[in-house]
Amino acid sequence: MHPAMDQLSRLPATERLELVQELWDSIRESREELPVQQWHREVVKARLGDFDGDGEEQGISREQVWQQVDQRRGS
Repeated sequence: MHPAMDQLSRLPATERLELVQELWDSIRESREELPVQQWHREVVKARLGDFDGDGEEQGISREQVWQQVDQRRGS
């Protein structure tokens, strides 16, 4: 565990979330190359294969998504 974690864990949740966002932003802006694990590559390859599959339309419209959400909520 990082030495600052004890202090950070005492901050309110909203401040910790802001720090998480700042950390993600700093990683995104970094020029440092991050390693990609092999199992991540395999998952991406499989998902791309599913997506490219048979050339038929993949996915549903935004309206259909919200209809499904409403149905699951019982609305």
